[in-house]
Amino acid sequence: MGYMGFGMQKWIYAMRARKPFSMNRKKSFTTLPRHEREFKIQNSVKKDSFHIGIVLFILIVFILYTLLPKWHEYEKERISQEMTHTTELDNRAFNFLKKSGLQRLKSKNYVGALSEFKLAQKIKPQSEEINLLLLETISILCEKDEKYCSDFEILQF
Repeated sequence: MGYMGFGMQKWIYAMRARKPFSMNRKKSFTTLPRHEREFKIQNSVKKDSFHIGIVLFILIVFILYTLLPKWHEYEKERISQEMTHTTELDNRAFNFLKKSGLQRLKSKNYVGALSEFKLAQKIKPQSEEINLLLLETISILCEKDEKYCSDFEILQF
């Protein structure tokens, strides 16, 4: 037979064109047997899966019931530790700003001392010592420069 091009056999490329929309094609040499099978309608949900779901639900509720109080206690302890840590940091910053302001006040850097005392006052606004130091610093600055006198009047009241 020989090589005919594109690897096709003669019976393939010698076929006649089919009519448009016709379904007739060359039949296979052997007919395949048809297998007929009947399908039964079956339940898709097994009865055991319902019981497993109930058991899992009860198990999850039991685990949550036992672990939730422990988690609640852990959260209380963590929040209290966080609060003590932040108050400790605030106290450190307050003391640092107070010392720095006093050093600047002694070295007659009144503007720097004013900024340090204002920051310290934002941390602890109830501190009498910082309020007195702030008042003293602003009064000194008011004597030298009048633009600080408005702060002095506000702070006196």
